[in-house]
Amino acid sequence: MKLIATASVSLLSASVLALTFPGALRAQSAEQIVKSLPAQERQVIQRLGELDTLPSGQWRVHAGDVPYGEDTSLGDSGWSIAKSGTEGPTEAEWFRQWIEVPKSLHGYDLTGTRIWFRFNATANGPIPQIIYFNGRRVAMGDDLERIVLFDQAKPGDRVLVAVKLLPTVDKKRFSGAEMHIDFAPNRPNPDDERTEFLSAAILVPSLSKDVATDQATLSKAIAEVDLKALDAGDQKAFDASLNMAQQALEALKPMLQQATFHETGNSHIDAAWLWPWTETVDVVKRTFGTALQLMNEYPDYTYTQSAAQYNAWLANKYPELNDEIKKRINQGRWEVVGGMWVEPDLNLPDGESTARSILIGKRWYEQHYGVNVRIGWNPDSFGYNWQLPQIYKKSGIDYFVTQKMTWNDTNKLPLKLFWWESPDGSKVLTYFPHDYANRNLDPVRLSENLAEARKFSPGMTEMMDLYGVGDHGGGPTRSMLDQGVHWEKSDKVVPKLRFGTAQSYFSTVEKEVAPESRTWDYDSIAKGYQFPEAVAGKISIPTWDDELYLEYHRGVYTTQAKMKYNLRHSPEWTLDAEKVASLAWLDGDAYPNDRLTGAWKKITFNDFHDLAAGSGIGVIYKDAQKDFDVVHWEDNQIASKAMETLKARVNTSGTGVPVMVFNPLAWERSGLTTVTVQMPQAASAVSVLDAQGRVLPSEVLSSNAATHTFKLLVDVKNAPSLGYEVLHIVPGKRTFASDLKVSGLTLENADLRVVVDKVTGCITSLFDKKAGFEALAPHSCGNELQLYHDLPKDYDAWNIDPGTYDVPPTKLDTADSVDLVEKGPMRAVVRVTHHTDKSKFVQEISLAEGSDEVVVTNDVDWHETHELLKAAFPLAASSDKATFEIPYGTIERATTRNNSWEKAQFEVPAQRWADLGDGQHGFSLINDSKFGYDARGNVLRLTLLRSPVWPDPNADRGHQHFRYALYPHGGGWRQAMSVRHGFNFNYHLHRARAIWLRARAIWLRGTRSFPSSRTTW
Repeated sequence: MKLIATASVSLLSASVLALTFPGALRAQSAEQIVKSLPAQERQVIQRLGELDTLPSGQWRVHAGDVPYGEDTSLGDSGWSIAKSGTEGPTEAEWFRQWIEVPKSLHGYDLTGTRIWFRFNATANGPIPQIIYFNGRRVAMGDDLERIVLFDQAKPGDRVLVAVKLLPTVDKKRFSGAEMHIDFAPNRPNPDDERTEFLSAAILVPSLSKDVATDQATLSKAIAEVDLKALDAGDQKAFDASLNMAQQALEALKPMLQQATFHETGNSHIDAAWLWPWTETVDVVKRTFGTALQLMNEYPDYTYTQSAAQYNAWLANKYPELNDEIKKRINQGRWEVVGGMWVEPDLNLPDGESTARSILIGKRWYEQHYGVNVRIGWNPDSFGYNWQLPQIYKKSGIDYFVTQKMTWNDTNKLPLKLFWWESPDGSKVLTYFPHDYANRNLDPVRLSENLAEARKFSPGMTEMMDLYGVGDHGGGPTRSMLDQGVHWEKSDKVVPKLRFGTAQSYFSTVEKEVAPESRTWDYDSIAKGYQFPEAVAGKISIPTWDDELYLEYHRGVYTTQAKMKYNLRHSPEWTLDAEKVASLAWLDGDAYPNDRLTGAWKKITFNDFHDLAAGSGIGVIYKDAQKDFDVVHWEDNQIASKAMETLKARVNTSGTGVPVMVFNPLAWERSGLTTVTVQMPQAASAVSVLDAQGRVLPSEVLSSNAATHTFKLLVDVKNAPSLGYEVLHIVPGKRTFASDLKVSGLTLENADLRVVVDKVTGCITSLFDKKAGFEALAPHSCGNELQLYHDLPKDYDAWNIDPGTYDVPPTKLDTADSVDLVEKGPMRAVVRVTHHTDKSKFVQEISLAEGSDEVVVTNDVDWHETHELLKAAFPLAASSDKATFEIPYGTIERATTRNNSWEKAQFEVPAQRWADLGDGQHGFSLINDSKFGYDARGNVLRLTLLRSPVWPDPNADRGHQHFRYALYPHGGGWRQAMSVRHGFNFNYHLHRARAIWLRARAIWLRGTRSFPSSRTTW
């Protein structure tokens, strides 16, 4: 049975998709080619395209529910007329229309045809619908397939169609109805003819070895169509002319069938987005069940699916379906890809999280299905860090698939099939399909994609196409498969169409890749890109040696601040618990493998791209917080139990109460930590001694005389790498040397001098005493808080639109108060407060004795709407590149805006720090939970907060707490060891307790023994 396969439907779909998938569509080559044809040929194409679809007609609409809105006797004359493209409410909505089969459609007799119906409306995703024909319910659900409206149609047949759209999160958008015509099987098909004409017109210039001759053959075939017979209603003569056209077109078949459309069925399933993960479990069950059922009906159909978590849900809840999947995997018809626990964001999680996601995902597939996944699959994440090819390659993954880069709002990456290379030289063969959720197998759409693909990758004759309903699941439908079956028949004059897996595609094309491949990056492409030169018998492809920066969705680095905090710190908690547990295992404890794996599963599940990005509804972040709370609790329990074993091996002899402080990192370090200790007797003051009996700087933060308890701030000196230090808390106040001095609002130690302005609250000087250099630009305001109006045209939680930062911000340059609130021998703190009409900003700028960093602690009561908050630092030393930490590495990005590629990167992701300098002096801006930066000229800025309203209207409103550090230094970031500073700022020496410390961890290094009070393992 022949279903939708017309160019007219393809182009209609394109116009709808263009509203929701920016950058996903190119110039519509089919339309351009039609316009370039002679007038007579153009008229034939146009007239044939008018025969396959009834007009959408005039729909009446009623906002809100209506009892028995499907009743044929209901009067709807008072309802509004719905126009295509209009928005509707989030509440329920009814649509009605009487539809009648006309006597003829543009001269074509519809007698004996089958007419299908589909209602088109979206709300940034599918809308649940209930459809009635003449008062009888015929379909219910979302992403509904087409329904037979008239079978064996006769002119005058009439049906009342009523559609109820259920409530949605976002506003509804109505885009008409499709009423597609299946032509009578005993007559030639005008729709097929038109499709073949257009496919040939698109591909002849690309595939033909004799373009002029083949174009003449196509023109002759089109000229055979007798439009006069159509106008006269002479069906017999019109049908005969179609047969003649088909015969003429046959001459082009060998040329066209040099190429193959490789059709890979899949379903993109969002683990949580506009719905919670609990709903996704049912989405997975329905999607996988449908795929298995369709495999029974279509013997050539293959299905490709990522995300091991989905299979784990199914294996646990629906073992009978899982058994069917195993059978289809063994048959080579069900393909597992991705190798990750879910499809994560690939800028925000750190490298360890990404590696663990692959470890857990690949291990699950190997253990349960015996499959070694070799294809990375992440079509919908919001950009891809430069280290990903290395992570993939070292994990046994050789290929990568994504389509997201076609969403760029400014520049188009001229890539289709290419090598993607990491800084270490690791490469994966990467492929950009046109989309991941194509809803038809229309040869016109496919031909357009292939013609473009052959420009990007000369010599490509086989193109992989992903089809199937996505986001809320669904996968391929019978309509899609029927269309594919129709066009894979040998009598069709189009390229070959074959169903197949992604691996079979890669296994074919990798053998055909030319050995030479020119390397490109953002710097070189800005100077002018050149397509690869054709190599006979080979596919010429480029190498991309850079990140894949998505020029869109730049706000996801900041939205949902608490989620971002948990993304940063949950891997730290779990790694530290692993370190302690590993040491205890060497001492005979059972290793808590299952508990730690469970923690990593929760962490990596919440790395899912819409969760990590902050682009979902509010409830999914409540669910995420529950997961992170469990992770934190589990990690503390694991570490506590392990420490019970380890503490028995520590020599705690000496005066006072012993306390162990642990350094979880692989280098010696100093820094502040808090210690809570209960003294055996009452004491008016206490001091802290190191293992050699030297007095350490300390300060009592609080005390309880009734319990003899003190909470102390201690400056631990030279804690050994991956080891511990035993401190002793003794009664009495002992003096210690401090390099900290305070004069008014000037804070100074041996390394730094920082000056805060009394009126503005700005840092007006940040002087690096070691290098003898002022870090801030003359007469500038360092740590200036800037508010930008942030109202994106689309995708509120996702986007910061181009031009947002070109409008001067509102500067919080007049402080409510600037006060020195702490002046101790260990730490000095200046508190600065600002406000807007809606929000309050409290910043504590602190400098500790012996420290080479200034720490800014922020407490913000945030109640803005569509505003974005940045902290800005105009610097004295800068260059045309700034350096940003990315997972397992760093990347340089331009501080200039000399071309469209640089202009598009006005907001960029980073992990713990970014650095700007001139090689002689520099400045690292270090954070504990933020990911969005920008660097322009000599100004380095950190994005602190956003305030979107969709899809979570309350995102980030209320109290926000976060810190960042200012680290001026001599030399470049390598000499200054900014990497270590970033880790030190995030991995604390803290939570020491009397006798033992549980909050941080140890890593075995060398001996497992505890020979002294100061040991490096």
